[in-house]
Amino acid sequence: MRKSLALASLMAIASALTGADAFAQASAGASRTPTPSVRSTPTGHVLNVSVQHYEYVEPPPVDISIHGPKIGAEYTGTFSLNQRRRWFAQLNLRGTVGNAVYDGNCRPWQIVPSDSSPNGYRLTLGATSPCSETGDSDWYVEGRALAGKDIGGRRWGLSPFTGLGVRHLSNGTTGTFNFRTDEYLYLPLGVTARTTTVADRVLGVTIEYDRLLRGWQKTRNSLLGGGVVPATESTPSFAIGDFTDISFPQHHGWALRVSANYALSRSWSLEPYYLRWHVADSPVKSGSVAFTVNAITARQTLNFREPVNFTNEFGVKVGWHFGER
Repeated sequence: MRKSLALASLMAIASALTGADAFAQASAGASRTPTPSVRSTPTGHVLNVSVQHYEYVEPPPVDISIHGPKIGAEYTGTFSLNQRRRWFAQLNLRGTVGNAVYDGNCRPWQIVPSDSSPNGYRLTLGATSPCSETGDSDWYVEGRALAGKDIGGRRWGLSPFTGLGVRHLSNGTTGTFNFRTDEYLYLPLGVTARTTTVADRVLGVTIEYDRLLRGWQKTRNSLLGGGVVPATESTPSFAIGDFTDISFPQHHGWALRVSANYALSRSWSLEPYYLRWHVADSPVKSGSVAFTVNAITARQTLNFREPVNFTNEFGVKVGWHFGER
């Protein structure tokens, strides 16, 4: 709520500034539609391609990292809602894809004697050891609907904006496509500042804070199938499988986006950017798994949670602008 009030205040204060940068002046006291400025949000369409490095981290004690290069594509359409009052709307669609590397810790399944189990044993996890995996499919798609207002200044133009965004992320693992998925619904709050540089090239710097409204995480353990764990000196071999899928609600999180868009020409632009997501721990949820020892099957309930995690993405976009300005 504070950030929404702050954005509204920014619009109100800047709108109250002197009209030194009005787009057009009325003649003989009559008003007319203002002419767009290079410091306003350009209408039309932008297609871009991007390359970036992506890293997802769950810090200690979990201590895992999913990382790798990605390529992306994006469309942004900008439309004037009220040219005189300089309100605009934007539709933004983006997707990235790549193969990631998993670096982290693994813990093997083990069994220990238990009088309360039908087969005389209880499932547990062994000691932690480093492990790694390559070639995991990793991608996300994102859609955003935004609205904002252009506010002129002598040297800089400001364009505060807000709206609604959705994000779908998919992580593959152990050769299993779409093993984990995350959906985020979030509230963007941001501002773009524009100015002209050498040869009247436009530079736009955008800072945005996204508040996670609701998240849904699903881990599809059932896709893992099953297998046989060899016997040890103290326990017989056992088969494990028939895992249940688990869904976690995610209530708390935020993202920070920073980018700088530089116009190489009227139609082409270059935009380095940085994106960081921070999502808090989920509530604990229960799932189950079946395991068979000496031809007797038991099902054990286990508790899981989605731990706090961070995502960092660094990249560069090359954009092509077409349509009206």
